[in-house]
Amino acid sequence: MTMFHPAAGEPDYIGWLDGLWAERLLAARDRKADLSVGILLWPTFPMMSLTGVVEPLRHAADFADNSRPLHCRWSIMGPVGHAAVASCGIRVQSDAPYINPTDFDYIVAIGGLLPHLRTAPSRHRDYLRVAASAGVPIIGVCTGVFVLAQEELLSGHKACVHPFHAEDFRIAFPRIGFSTRDDFLIEGDRITVPGGVSVLSLMTELIRTHCGPDRAAKAVHQLSLTDNRGLGAFDQSRVSAFRHVEDSRIQRAVVLIESRKGRDVSPEQAARMVALSPRQFGRLFQDNIGMTPKRFIVETRLRYARFLVENSMLAMTEIAFETGFSDAAHFATAFRRKYGRPPNKFR
Repeated sequence: MTMFHPAAGEPDYIGWLDGLWAERLLAARDRKADLSVGILLWPTFPMMSLTGVVEPLRHAADFADNSRPLHCRWSIMGPVGHAAVASCGIRVQSDAPYINPTDFDYIVAIGGLLPHLRTAPSRHRDYLRVAASAGVPIIGVCTGVFVLAQEELLSGHKACVHPFHAEDFRIAFPRIGFSTRDDFLIEGDRITVPGGVSVLSLMTELIRTHCGPDRAAKAVHQLSLTDNRGLGAFDQSRVSAFRHVEDSRIQRAVVLIESRKGRDVSPEQAARMVALSPRQFGRLFQDNIGMTPKRFIVETRLRYARFLVENSMLAMTEIAFETGFSDAAHFATAFRRKYGRPPNKFR
């Protein structure tokens, strides 16, 4: 394969992107993520399933659209130099070795075309068995459900299977009950999802559970291009049953507040932005997010403040002013109330 090299005098965009991603990883490396996911790819895996796992995590992971892996992390694991080829022909390189499975909240197995399920690296299956023994929840995506069944990891569990593969699953695993009518099934430490847009439903639910409804609302808003509930590109009516933030106006308000990191925005401004009265806005926000808009704005400022405390060399007074607090004492009091320790203990 011919490698791309920029001509003399042309900018090295690939090197710049590599450096940018390395910078983001370094900025986040010392902070424990709220949600961490390890991914195993089988040959001829569906690209949509991979992006369905990663893109909600990416949007939920950071403020605005910066894509730093702060609140969420993900790794595609495999042997050194290994690349899995998707069903569309795109090669995806693993970016990590087989990390200790207990470092993750979930391990995701994304299967490929049925005839190719036995062609993955044998260590993929070894890793799944070790993860299961360690009690780490395992997610079977698309035909990854078949992989879990082959490894006897679905004993006593009901599986969620795509209707297209229902007969194949019934013949191969007659003793395992399954459903073709659910977006996903969470059965203890086993989670199964048939693929497609259902992966977005599952990831939104996991983000809501581990990171909060505001992170889930941000992910849904960023992935949805319209308020029209009838469009199928991202079926909001199905996802809303799991994301717990059904009102698109509240999603937009969350993104507005979050994009400004809680600064220079008031509940009244957010209400006007989504064409609601302050009273309507406050009630809907409380119902969807579980706190008042004013409290959410403060919480957003404190999350940004914690990031600056842990990842910058700014003085506490500078951080207080940067995050909209009137003085360092007010900032320290609010920070301790939120995180249980003063900010200088996090540095």
